[in-house]
Amino acid sequence: MSRTMQVPIWSERCSGPRVLIEETDFAKQEAVKRILRDRGYEVAACGGPEATDDRCALVAHDQCDAVARADVVVHSMRPQDPRNREVLTNIIESYPDVPVIVEAPRPYVERQPEDFVDCAVIYQPMTARTLIEVVEKVLAESPAPR
Repeated sequence: MSRTMQVPIWSERCSGPRVLIEETDFAKQEAVKRILRDRGYEVAACGGPEATDDRCALVAHDQCDAVARADVVVHSMRPQDPRNREVLTNIIESYPDVPVIVEAPRPYVERQPEDFVDCAVIYQPMTARTLIEVVEKVLAESPAPR
């Protein structure tokens, strides 16, 4: 069965700061979206590069409208797939004004700290409290939402 890329779409009637969730696990993605929406955030989601048979624009070094229009990106790092590092690097390099929060295993962050220099980190497993705290902190430190 072929899986096509579902491009995240932002509402034209933005109700709050825009948070892009990049998470492969659909159930977790839905839970994170609900947590953020309940706090007043506009949320869009993407399954990441391994969630599709199509080539992710960020792996191909192309532009991603979802990231470009986001006020913050929450990237769930899955170290077993090297495309995740590519996506993270390309977001940071191509969209330096968009803050990135990375959810990652603590041992991986400690082994590869250079991968997370320009990011806020949430250690796995992420909780609703840590997610909200870090999103609010990152948004407070960044320029006004678009």
